[in-house]
Amino acid sequence: MSTETLNYSRDRSALAVVLSDFWHEFKQNHGALAGLVVMGLVVLMAVFADVIAPHSPIEQYRTAMLVPPVWQDGGSWEFILGTDSVGRDLLSRLIHGSRYSLYIGLIVIFISLTVGVMLGLLAAFFKGFVENLIMRAMDIILAFPSLLLALALVAILGPSLENAMVAIAVVLIPHFVRITRAQAIAELGKDYVAASQTMGAGVGRLMFINVLPNCMAPLIVQATLSFSTAILDAAALGFLGMGAQPPTPEWGSMLAVAREFILTASWLVTLPGLAILITVLSINLIGDGLRDALDPKMKRGKA
Repeated sequence: MSTETLNYSRDRSALAVVLSDFWHEFKQNHGALAGLVVMGLVVLMAVFADVIAPHSPIEQYRTAMLVPPVWQDGGSWEFILGTDSVGRDLLSRLIHGSRYSLYIGLIVIFISLTVGVMLGLLAAFFKGFVENLIMRAMDIILAFPSLLLALALVAILGPSLENAMVAIAVVLIPHFVRITRAQAIAELGKDYVAASQTMGAGVGRLMFINVLPNCMAPLIVQATLSFSTAILDAAALGFLGMGAQPPTPEWGSMLAVAREFILTASWLVTLPGLAILITVLSINLIGDGLRDALDPKMKRGKA
Protein backbone atom coordinates (compact mmCIF):
# COMPACT_ATOMS: atom_id res chain seq x y z
CA MET A 1 0.00 0.00 0.00
CA SER A 2 1.41 3.41 -0.97
CA THR A 3 2.21 6.19 1.49
CA GLU A 4 -0.53 8.40 0.01
CA THR A 5 -3.12 5.66 0.56
CA LEU A 6 -1.99 5.18 4.16
CA ASN A 7 -2.19 8.92 4.83
CA TYR A 8 -5.65 9.07 3.28
CA SER A 9 -6.81 6.16 5.46
CA ARG A 10 -5.40 7.83 8.58
CA ASP A 11 -7.15 11.10 7.72
CA ARG A 12 -10.47 9.32 7.24
CA SER A 13 -10.05 7.46 10.52
CA ALA A 14 -9.19 10.67 12.36
CA LEU A 15 -12.23 12.43 10.86
CA ALA A 16 -14.47 9.53 11.87
CA VAL A 17 -13.17 9.74 15.45
CA VAL A 18 -13.74 13.51 15.57
CA LEU A 19 -17.29 13.19 14.23
CA SER A 20 -18.01 10.35 16.66
CA ASP A 21 -16.78 12.41 19.62
CA PHE A 22 -18.79 15.42 18.44
CA TRP A 23 -22.00 13.40 18.14
CA HIS A 24 -21.42 11.80 21.55
CA GLU A 25 -21.13 15.24 23.16
CA PHE A 26 -24.00 16.74 21.17
CA LYS A 27 -26.53 14.04 21.99
CA GLN A 28 -25.94 14.52 25.72
CA ASN A 29 -27.95 17.73 25.35
CA HIS A 30 -31.53 16.52 25.02
CA GLY A 31 -32.81 20.00 24.23
CA ALA A 32 -30.40 20.21 21.30
CA LEU A 33 -31.60 16.83 20.03
CA ALA A 34 -35.22 17.98 20.23
CA GLY A 35 -34.30 21.17 18.38
CA LEU A 36 -32.51 19.14 15.72
CA VAL A 37 -35.60 16.96 15.18
CA VAL A 38 -37.89 19.99 14.90
CA MET A 39 -35.53 21.75 12.49
CA GLY A 40 -35.32 18.56 10.43
CA LEU A 41 -39.11 18.62 10.12
CA VAL A 42 -39.05 22.32 9.18
CA VAL A 43 -36.45 21.64 6.48
CA LEU A 44 -38.49 18.76 5.09
CA MET A 45 -41.60 20.94 5.15
CA ALA A 46 -39.75 23.67 3.24
CA VAL A 47 -38.31 21.27 0.65
CA PHE A 48 -41.60 19.50 -0.02
CA ALA A 49 -43.88 22.51 0.47
CA ASP A 50 -45.43 22.14 -2.99
CA VAL A 51 -46.39 18.55 -2.19
CA ILE A 52 -47.49 18.99 1.43
CA ALA A 53 -49.45 22.24 1.16
CA PRO A 54 -53.14 21.52 0.44
CA HIS A 55 -53.64 24.80 -1.46
CA SER A 56 -51.66 27.50 -3.22
CA PRO A 57 -50.31 30.03 -0.68
CA ILE A 58 -51.57 32.97 -2.75
CA GLU A 59 -54.87 31.61 -4.10
CA GLN A 60 -57.89 33.46 -2.74
CA TYR A 61 -61.17 31.72 -1.90
CA ARG A 62 -63.64 34.61 -1.84
CA THR A 63 -66.40 32.42 -0.39
CA ALA A 64 -64.23 31.32 2.54
CA MET A 65 -62.81 34.48 4.08
CA LEU A 66 -61.81 34.42 7.79
CA VAL A 67 -62.81 30.78 8.20
CA PRO A 68 -61.66 29.68 11.71
CA PRO A 69 -59.47 26.62 12.35
CA VAL A 70 -61.14 23.24 12.23
CA TRP A 71 -61.34 22.91 16.04
CA GLN A 72 -63.42 26.10 16.34
CA ASP A 73 -67.09 26.55 15.52
CA GLY A 74 -67.49 27.21 11.82
CA GLY A 75 -64.20 25.54 10.93
CA SER A 76 -63.75 23.35 7.88
CA TRP A 77 -61.50 20.38 7.12
CA GLU A 78 -60.86 21.96 3.73
CA PHE A 79 -58.95 24.72 5.57
CA ILE A 80 -57.52 22.99 8.63
CA LEU A 81 -55.93 26.11 10.16
CA GLY A 82 -58.47 28.51 8.73
CA THR A 83 -58.14 31.29 6.16
CA ASP A 84 -57.08 34.92 6.25
CA SER A 85 -59.01 38.08 5.45
CA VAL A 86 -58.90 37.51 1.68
CA GLY A 87 -59.57 33.76 1.78
CA ARG A 88 -56.03 32.33 1.54
CA ASP A 89 -55.37 29.01 3.28
CA LEU A 90 -53.30 29.70 6.41
CA LEU A 91 -51.76 26.21 6.62
CA SER A 92 -50.44 26.47 3.05
CA ARG A 93 -49.01 29.93 3.75
CA LEU A 94 -47.29 28.70 6.92
CA ILE A 95 -45.77 25.74 5.09
CA HIS A 96 -44.47 27.88 2.24
CA GLY A 97 -43.35 30.50 4.76
CA SER A 98 -40.82 28.00 6.14
CA ARG A 99 -39.02 28.23 2.79
CA TYR A 100 -38.60 31.97 3.16
CA SER A 101 -37.37 31.68 6.74
CA LEU A 102 -34.69 29.14 5.83
CA TYR A 103 -33.79 31.10 2.69
CA ILE A 104 -33.40 34.29 4.72
CA GLY A 105 -31.26 32.57 7.36
CA LEU A 106 -28.96 30.86 4.87
CA ILE A 107 -28.36 33.96 2.72
CA VAL A 108 -27.83 36.25 5.70
CA ILE A 109 -25.40 33.87 7.38
CA PHE A 110 -23.50 33.28 4.15
CA ILE A 111 -23.01 37.03 3.60
CA SER A 112 -22.24 37.98 7.20
CA LEU A 113 -19.98 34.98 7.85
CA THR A 114 -17.98 35.41 4.65
CA VAL A 115 -17.47 39.15 5.04
CA GLY A 116 -16.97 38.91 8.80
CA VAL A 117 -14.30 36.21 8.55
CA MET A 118 -12.40 38.10 5.86
CA LEU A 119 -12.43 41.37 7.82
CA GLY A 120 -11.57 39.57 11.07
CA LEU A 121 -8.55 37.87 9.53
CA LEU A 122 -7.36 41.14 8.00
CA ALA A 123 -7.68 42.88 11.37
CA ALA A 124 -5.70 40.10 13.08
CA PHE A 125 -2.90 39.89 10.52
CA PHE A 126 -2.47 43.57 9.64
CA LYS A 127 -1.98 45.58 12.81
CA GLY A 128 -2.10 49.35 12.91
CA PHE A 129 -4.15 51.34 10.42
CA VAL A 130 -6.02 48.39 8.83
CA GLU A 131 -6.97 46.87 12.17
CA ASN A 132 -8.09 50.20 13.62
CA LEU A 133 -10.12 51.06 10.53
CA ILE A 134 -11.95 47.72 10.56
CA MET A 135 -12.59 47.56 14.29
CA ARG A 136 -13.74 51.19 14.58
CA ALA A 137 -16.17 50.60 11.72
CA MET A 138 -17.51 47.55 13.58
CA ASP A 139 -17.83 49.62 16.77
CA ILE A 140 -19.90 52.18 14.88
CA ILE A 141 -22.26 49.47 13.61
CA LEU A 142 -22.58 47.99 17.10
CA ALA A 143 -23.34 51.43 18.54
CA PHE A 144 -26.75 51.40 16.83
CA PRO A 145 -29.66 49.18 17.94
CA SER A 146 -29.54 46.31 15.48
CA LEU A 147 -33.17 46.44 14.36
CA LEU A 148 -33.11 50.23 14.06
CA LEU A 149 -30.00 50.10 11.87
CA ALA A 150 -31.51 47.36 9.69
CA LEU A 151 -34.70 49.41 9.38
CA ALA A 152 -32.71 52.49 8.33
CA LEU A 153 -30.76 50.51 5.72
CA VAL A 154 -33.94 49.02 4.25
CA ALA A 155 -35.50 52.49 4.15
CA ILE A 156 -32.49 53.66 2.10
CA LEU A 157 -32.37 50.61 -0.19
CA GLY A 158 -36.12 50.20 -0.55
CA PRO A 159 -38.59 47.75 1.05
CA SER A 160 -38.06 44.21 -0.24
CA LEU A 161 -37.05 40.80 1.06
CA GLU A 162 -33.64 40.96 -0.67
CA ASN A 163 -32.80 44.39 0.76
CA ALA A 164 -33.95 43.23 4.20
CA MET A 165 -31.52 40.30 4.02
CA VAL A 166 -28.64 42.60 3.05
CA ALA A 167 -29.47 44.96 5.93
CA ILE A 168 -29.64 42.12 8.48
CA ALA A 169 -26.35 40.71 7.19
CA VAL A 170 -24.64 44.09 7.67
CA VAL A 171 -25.94 44.23 11.25
CA LEU A 172 -24.57 40.75 12.03
CA ILE A 173 -21.11 41.20 10.46
CA PRO A 174 -19.43 42.78 13.56
CA HIS A 175 -20.08 39.68 15.66
CA PHE A 176 -18.20 37.47 13.20
CA VAL A 177 -15.41 40.04 12.82
CA ARG A 178 -14.78 40.18 16.55
CA ILE A 179 -14.84 36.42 17.05
CA THR A 180 -12.56 35.79 14.05
CA ARG A 181 -10.07 38.47 15.10
CA ALA A 182 -9.90 37.25 18.71
CA GLN A 183 -9.47 33.61 17.69
CA ALA A 184 -6.90 34.45 15.01
CA ILE A 185 -4.80 36.55 17.39
CA ALA A 186 -4.80 33.66 19.87
CA GLU A 187 -3.72 31.23 17.14
CA LEU A 188 -0.97 33.53 15.84
CA GLY A 189 0.90 33.14 19.13
CA LYS A 190 1.15 29.36 18.84
CA ASP A 191 4.17 27.36 17.76
CA TYR A 192 2.67 25.82 14.63
CA VAL A 193 2.17 29.29 13.11
CA ALA A 194 5.78 30.23 13.85
CA ALA A 195 6.91 26.94 12.29
CA SER A 196 4.86 27.64 9.16
CA GLN A 197 6.37 31.12 8.90
CA THR A 198 9.85 29.66 9.27
CA MET A 199 9.14 27.27 6.41
CA GLY A 200 8.18 30.23 4.20
CA ALA A 201 4.38 30.14 4.33
CA GLY A 202 2.83 33.30 2.93
CA VAL A 203 0.10 35.41 4.52
CA GLY A 204 -2.65 33.78 2.46
CA ARG A 205 -1.61 30.28 3.50
CA LEU A 206 -1.32 31.30 7.13
CA MET A 207 -4.78 32.87 7.04
CA PHE A 208 -6.80 30.19 5.30
CA ILE A 209 -4.83 26.96 5.78
CA ASN A 210 -3.25 27.33 9.20
CA VAL A 211 -5.30 29.79 11.26
CA LEU A 212 -8.87 29.82 9.94
CA PRO A 213 -9.62 26.07 10.42
CA ASN A 214 -8.71 26.43 14.10
CA CYS A 215 -11.14 29.35 14.47
CA MET A 216 -14.19 27.53 13.12
CA ALA A 217 -15.70 26.08 16.32
CA PRO A 218 -16.90 29.40 17.83
CA LEU A 219 -17.81 30.68 14.37
CA ILE A 220 -20.09 27.68 13.79
CA VAL A 221 -21.85 28.30 17.09
CA GLN A 222 -22.21 32.03 16.33
CA ALA A 223 -23.53 31.26 12.84
CA THR A 224 -26.19 28.97 14.30
CA LEU A 225 -27.36 31.55 16.83
CA SER A 226 -27.23 34.32 14.21
CA PHE A 227 -29.44 32.16 11.97
CA SER A 228 -32.26 32.54 14.50
CA THR A 229 -31.52 36.26 14.86
CA ALA A 230 -31.81 36.67 11.09
CA ILE A 231 -35.22 34.97 11.07
CA LEU A 232 -36.43 37.17 13.94
CA ASP A 233 -35.14 40.39 12.38
CA ALA A 234 -36.63 39.49 8.99
CA ALA A 235 -39.97 38.81 10.68
CA ALA A 236 -39.74 42.16 12.50
CA LEU A 237 -38.97 44.02 9.26
CA GLY A 238 -41.80 42.17 7.52
CA PHE A 239 -44.14 43.13 10.36
CA LEU A 240 -43.14 46.78 9.91
CA GLY A 241 -43.76 46.55 6.17
CA MET A 242 -40.08 46.89 5.26
CA GLY A 243 -39.33 43.24 4.48
CA ALA A 244 -41.17 40.75 2.31
CA GLN A 245 -44.09 42.39 0.51
CA PRO A 246 -47.59 40.90 0.06
CA PRO A 247 -48.62 38.38 -1.14
CA THR A 248 -45.31 36.68 -0.18
CA PRO A 249 -46.15 34.12 2.56
CA GLU A 250 -43.38 35.23 4.93
CA TRP A 251 -44.27 34.79 8.61
CA GLY A 252 -43.49 38.39 9.64
CA SER A 253 -45.52 39.92 6.83
CA MET A 254 -48.36 37.51 7.69
CA LEU A 255 -48.36 38.97 11.20
CA ALA A 256 -48.43 42.50 9.77
CA VAL A 257 -51.49 41.76 7.64
CA ALA A 258 -53.25 40.02 10.54
CA ARG A 259 -52.70 42.59 13.29
CA GLU A 260 -56.00 44.37 12.62
CA PHE A 261 -57.82 41.06 13.22
CA ILE A 262 -56.06 40.25 16.51
CA LEU A 263 -59.35 40.39 18.46
CA THR A 264 -61.76 39.01 15.88
CA ALA A 265 -59.57 36.32 14.25
CA SER A 266 -56.81 35.55 16.74
CA TRP A 267 -55.56 32.49 14.82
CA LEU A 268 -54.17 34.77 12.10
CA VAL A 269 -51.70 36.19 14.63
CA THR A 270 -51.21 33.19 16.91
CA LEU A 271 -50.22 30.59 14.32
CA PRO A 272 -47.50 32.57 12.46
CA GLY A 273 -46.19 33.72 15.84
CA LEU A 274 -45.97 30.12 17.02
CA ALA A 275 -44.17 29.14 13.81
CA ILE A 276 -41.53 31.83 14.44
CA LEU A 277 -41.27 30.89 18.13
CA ILE A 278 -40.81 27.15 17.54
CA THR A 279 -38.30 27.61 14.71
CA VAL A 280 -36.16 30.16 16.55
CA LEU A 281 -36.27 28.17 19.80
CA SER A 282 -35.17 25.02 17.95
CA ILE A 283 -32.22 26.81 16.34
CA ASN A 284 -31.15 28.29 19.68
CA LEU A 285 -31.29 24.84 21.30
CA ILE A 286 -29.12 23.46 18.49
CA GLY A 287 -26.70 26.35 19.05
CA ASP A 288 -26.43 25.46 22.73
CA GLY A 289 -25.73 21.85 21.81
CA LEU A 290 -23.04 22.87 19.33
CA ARG A 291 -21.41 25.08 21.93
CA ASP A 292 -21.31 22.21 24.43
CA ALA A 293 -19.92 19.80 21.84
CA LEU A 294 -17.32 22.11 20.27
CA ASP A 295 -16.05 24.07 23.28
CA PRO A 296 -13.23 22.18 25.08
CA LYS A 297 -13.86 24.22 28.24
CA MET A 298 -17.43 22.94 28.41
CA LYS A 299 -16.16 19.38 28.03
CA ARG A 300 -13.63 19.85 30.85
CA GLY A 301 -16.36 21.33 33.02
CA LYS A 302 -18.47 18.17 32.59
CA ALA A 303 -15.54 15.83 33.21
